[in-house]
Amino acid sequence: MKAQEWHEQGLAHYRAGAHAQALDAFARAQSAYEKDGDQVNAAEMLNNQGVAHRMLREWDKARDAFSKARERFADTRDRSRQAQAAANLGLLLTNRGQSKEALPYLKEALDTFQADKDRARESDTRRVLSLAYFKQRRWLEALSAYAAALDCAPRLSVGQRLLRRLFKLPLRFLS
Repeated sequence: MKAQEWHEQGLAHYRAGAHAQALDAFARAQSAYEKDGDQVNAAEMLNNQGVAHRMLREWDKARDAFSKARERFADTRDRSRQAQAAANLGLLLTNRGQSKEALPYLKEALDTFQADKDRARESDTRRVLSLAYFKQRRWLEALSAYAAALDCAPRLSVGQRLLRRLFKLPLRFLS
């Protein structure tokens, strides 16, 4: 099979919840992309492998895949995808109780998403940043990051809009 076919097969397996099969297909796609000289898509397959490893609770393998993807995206100067890999790494570390270590990756991703005006990814990253601060008992920073996540979210539910209004009240007094 060709790289794109392995890639599509991996996505289909992932969507079906067959994460081990998705992982295998993404690894094959990565090899095929590398043989074709397509370093950007090869790095994307590393990022996808990280997501599959995370779903399989293979934390160290997920971390390794996200780190390698981030480095490869940096080598190809694909800042947006580098930021996505950094955000994935930050989320993984936060969820694994390493929130202090996650902060530089989350801030790196946030800087890029802000510069690119990617409001959805900026909002998602701010939510994870809020969680990282919360886990460190940095309450005000957690609240502020979550309020900022709501402010830049492209769409909010009714509950989120209400929460955003409630957040603005105490933050005015604390700023």
